[in-house]
Amino acid sequence: MLEELLNYLKKQSWNVELKEEKDIHILDVIGKRYKNIPQQWLNFVSRFKSIVNRDNTTWFLCEDDFCLQEENKFRWNEWEIISLESVGNDSELENEIREFWNKYLPIIMSVRSGYSYYAISMENGSIVYGIEPEFEECEIIADSFEEFIRKIMKREIII
Repeated sequence: MLEELLNYLKKQSWNVELKEEKDIHILDVIGKRYKNIPQQWLNFVSRFKSIVNRDNTTWFLCEDDFCLQEENKFRWNEWEIISLESVGNDSELENEIREFWNKYLPIIMSVRSGYSYYAISMENGSIVYGIEPEFEECEIIADSFEEFIRKIMKREIII
């Protein structure tokens, strides 16, 4: 199914760059925070250096996005950081934001029509969609990563 997605994205003019190595270092970075990460997503994310739409406004977070921090580039948890910065000294809201992002691992980010994301629920593996200004208000759009991929290829979800 992942090869089908890759071919689909290429036909949609996405820029896809494969990784030379398939070592999974991502767990060193996010494994302490996130539990129950679906293996299929781990296999997927470890294969690519980047997957970006043609106008560089939507991208899959790939292993390097989590493991390497480049200047002038959105961090993998940028929307969480923005939310935390917006609450000032309100520790209750800060805790709520952290709790939310501890349950949802971002997998796609977009700046195409405002800041938005897709994330995997650590509770049940579902995929959610959220958008600014309230990133923590999200909706379930697929029950699993596999279903999410199928919906993308069927154009039920436009990324």
